Amino acid sequence: MKTLTHRLAGPLTLLWLAVLLVLTLTPARDMPHTPAWKLLSFDTAAHAGVFAVLAGLAWLWAAPRRRHPASLVLLGCFALGALIEVLQYTMRLGRHAEWTDLLSDTIGAALGLALVAWAGRGWLRAAVALAWLGLPGRAQAQAPAGPDLARARRTIAALASERMRGRGYVRQGEHVAAAYLRGRLRRLGLQPLAPDYTQPFTLDVNTFPGILSLHLIKGYPNVTGIGVFGGDELRLKPGRDFIMAPASGGGQLIQAPRFANARPKITFPPFPTNELIWPHLVYLDSLTINTPSALAGFMRATRQPCAVVLRDRVAQAREQLPLPLQQRLDSVPATLAIVPKLTASLATGQASQMQLQVLPHPLLQPAPQAAHTIELVAEAKLRRNYQTQNLAAIIKGSAQPDSFLVVSAHYDHLGTMGESTYFPGANDNASGVALLLELATHYARPENRPACSVVFLLFGAEEAGLLGSSYFVQHPLVPLVSIKFLLNLDLLGTGEEGATVVNGRVHEAAFTRLAALNEVHHYLPHLTARGRAANSDHFPFSQAGVPAFFLYTRGGSLAYHDVNDRPAALSLAGFAGAFGLARDFLDGLGAH
Repeated sequence: MKTLTHRLAGPLTLLWLAVLLVLTLTPARDMPHTPAWKLLSFDTAAHAGVFAVLAGLAWLWAAPRRRHPASLVLLGCFALGALIEVLQYTMRLGRHAEWTDLLSDTIGAALGLALVAWAGRGWLRAAVALAWLGLPGRAQAQAPAGPDLARARRTIAALASERMRGRGYVRQGEHVAAAYLRGRLRRLGLQPLAPDYTQPFTLDVNTFPGILSLHLIKGYPNVTGIGVFGGDELRLKPGRDFIMAPASGGGQLIQAPRFANARPKITFPPFPTNELIWPHLVYLDSLTINTPSALAGFMRATRQPCAVVLRDRVAQAREQLPLPLQQRLDSVPATLAIVPKLTASLATGQASQMQLQVLPHPLLQPAPQAAHTIELVAEAKLRRNYQTQNLAAIIKGSAQPDSFLVVSAHYDHLGTMGESTYFPGANDNASGVALLLELATHYARPENRPACSVVFLLFGAEEAGLLGSSYFVQHPLVPLVSIKFLLNLDLLGTGEEGATVVNGRVHEAAFTRLAALNEVHHYLPHLTARGRAANSDHFPFSQAGVPAFFLYTRGGSLAYHDVNDRPAALSLAGFAGAFGLARDFLDGLGAH
């Protein structure tokens, strides 16, 4: 047996070397899909495994022929690993030369030699070698059926990083995100539904790309009416203390030095030029509106450069105010609406005045013997015909390739607010994108190939008014009548309180099946049906007659459209459950 083992070791070493070279020098696009492991990447384990087999076989061949076979084999494996990394780089195979791969090769070879030495001699060595040869098959069979939560968190972290600039329309944030997602789709081996997965379209969008400064000062006017300052001062932070309203214009409202012919630097008609003018705060609320003397004082005060503080909902409902008051509000340089929470959004147009939302602060409340003044500078830019895109990929069905199930999620968010503040958008909607990619990973595996085709759509410009999904419905890349069902994924980073299904009350039979799956498998604590709502990208499809659900989780972090929607705030308590529920629901519709 010992002689036979040494005789077979040489041919087996050469055979395994040939297999290794084929695997490592095959272009990336021709490689099969690899399973996702949680604790260790499959690629790292594969490198170590194949070199462990090679080292073991080479040791069996070299042991009776060389004085120091282990050292010789280990050195040879290191040199071979280095050569492979150089070849991968120079042959432009779409695969990357990485020192970590060489490290995995060397560690695998060392482990292989140690295992052979431990295993002993003769038939046991051969048995160990045969067991090694069987490892790749067993590893494939152990591919996880659920999502890889660690990978999902990495996806969310990447999309919510500062590099993506809030996935908005300043500094190419959404284009950076789209490039990242194209790479993910390409690595999964999904077929593009459009050139380079990209369906371009344009939009108008208001942005705040530059200076954004708000300074409040508590001053004490003297008898001449010229402010003498020495009170409290506050510089408010964009995103933390205030935000610009989505359609706000830009401009500046600042104090002007007192000298002949000086003018305040404001976006407002010129005022008397022979004295210093301090832009001040004027207050409007329901009491002022309903008290004639107070309203008359407000009208007088707003003839000078000022910003109007809208203190309650009555004052903030501008379209319901008397027409003369509406016209006066429209004429002032800036308005500041006091709100309990800062919730940003986007607009496709721009107003002529600066409009802010601010959190409550004592300097925003009127004081009988103090003049509250303001310095405000805001840069706003309305970008017209900005080109953005949807991303679209498909896994062709094995039995019904012309029948489609669609999984969708929007990847865009709110972008930036000033020069240094951005909205991460971890829950909205990096979490939904992460779940879509986990489902794509599942169906891209050969053993999970769907019976009907599964389309994966990543929409742009959802936050600007469902523009990407509306464009797709108007310019579909697959026939809308051939879509069996669409499942839209948005806000899936929590789940402590279960999930809601928009359109669950519209498609009652489909929701009954979904609820039954959840009841059997206990995926989520609770599942609630909701009626129609135009609150995500499912809506344009529903309007076009495509059966669609919008799934979102509840509980956990309350951050929404603000700077606190960060990856660390997400529990992902319902992520795995939402994955299982979505997978089983799609499988029941023909995805398996």
